Amino acid sequence: MTKTTGPEVGVTLYSFTNEWLNRQFDLDMLMREVARRGLGPNIEIIGFQSFKEFPDVSDDFASRFKDLIVETGLNPVSLAINSDRFLKPGQQPIDDATLVEYHKRQLRSAKKLGFSLVRYQFALPVHLLPDIAPYAEELGVRMGVEVHAPMWAGHPAVIAYREMYDKLQSPVLGWIPDFGGTATAIPPSLLDAARAAGAKESLIELVQQIWPEPGMSHEKAGKLREIAIREGHDPLHIQAVNLAFFILANHDPKSWAELVDRTIHIHGKFYGVNDAGVEEAIPYETILPLFRDGGFTGTIVSEWEGHAYCADDAFEQVRRHQAMCRRILAGEAVAA
Repeated sequence: MTKTTGPEVGVTLYSFTNEWLNRQFDLDMLMREVARRGLGPNIEIIGFQSFKEFPDVSDDFASRFKDLIVETGLNPVSLAINSDRFLKPGQQPIDDATLVEYHKRQLRSAKKLGFSLVRYQFALPVHLLPDIAPYAEELGVRMGVEVHAPMWAGHPAVIAYREMYDKLQSPVLGWIPDFGGTATAIPPSLLDAARAAGAKESLIELVQQIWPEPGMSHEKAGKLREIAIREGHDPLHIQAVNLAFFILANHDPKSWAELVDRTIHIHGKFYGVNDAGVEEAIPYETILPLFRDGGFTGTIVSEWEGHAYCADDAFEQVRRHQAMCRRILAGEAVAA
């Protein structure tokens, strides 16, 4: 087996969204299957996806979850929490004080369940961090904000957070890079899914032309929609290709080096790993050594987002991704 150096690999249960939604597995079954296939032991779970009681959890549920952890031998590394202001349809957004308490409830649940860190989101205004970080310190739970596409290390929101991190100097605050922001191409699997749904080749060519252009993702998505509607493309086909602008962006993969020192966890976003062990859209050969050589020793959880548009076997995709990561981290080239 290839020996991994530096970071460890694991998986987020989000990768198995299709298997979850199709009721192939409940939480207990899914965790047992992940353990059986050796895709752990480190795991991430999305609180609102997997825990019915969330954002709060009962003593009984916490006890049963910890028993399951012992049974499976899995390690609950990261709990993904939400930073929503709009909690219910038709209601007004919650105010700052309520949003702060909302985060504290989720932090308490993470601690209760045995997670050592939480993934939070930029939807939490940066000025509220001084109200939350001390509470996370009291609990001993780290907080990593997810740098998700179309964001990257140089995005204005990331810069604002970096300035606040510098000001607070809290040991619990850090980054969770999501590699979708530094892709080099639209995943061929996404384009194939659009073709299978009936999208014309002229629409496929249009999205491939606009996606690499400079500018904000939402602006490019609007440009594509405007042209595609004018050319008479079906709205459902436009929606299928427009997904590319919101799940990945084409910023410099080497820019992650700016965040390595405060990275506490990584979302190994991917869309498909081919038979040669290469990801189809994200330059892992460039990205992973930045973190390995920069001293990151946390977990890279495999996060397959191809489930958004296709029904491939998520377990096989995760297996391939983890094998690829181990190979790269060990400094091995692609097999000839």
